[in-house]
Amino acid sequence: MDLGVLKTLEREKVLEVLQRDKLLRSTDDDRIRRLKTELQEIRRKGAKSFARQYSERTCARCQRPLGMFWNSGAVCRGCSHRVCKKCRVGVSALDWKCTVCHAYREVKIRSGEWFLEERDKKFPPDTGLFPLPLTFPILS
Repeated sequence: MDLGVLKTLEREKVLEVLQRDKLLRSTDDDRIRRLKTELQEIRRKGAKSFARQYSERTCARCQRPLGMFWNSGAVCRGCSHRVCKKCRVGVSALDWKCTVCHAYREVKIRSGEWFLEERDKKFPPDTGLFPLPLTFPILS
């Protein structure tokens, strides 16, 4: 951007705005980095690993044994792991997710990543090809 065409006062104001924008972007990047680090920590603490053998009757997050009738656990819709009642977080009145899936969801919401994914679904990246024209049958 060529600031030479602007007056001195205008140039200073534009530079102030750019510096503020840079500061806000860096603090936002730090916040998102912290959220992702917390998510990685939650994943590391409480997730079943393929390297170790686990019983089907243990919680996938806290590794507590699950009962046969009481606190038998339920399957998370996000990751399909069986979790106990203590490792569930309510998303809505009727729905819940395990702690890891909930943390992942929160990171996507707070970072704005959900918006980028939805935008890419609605408007796929340009493939360089022109879209085919719509054709309508000719009625005789």
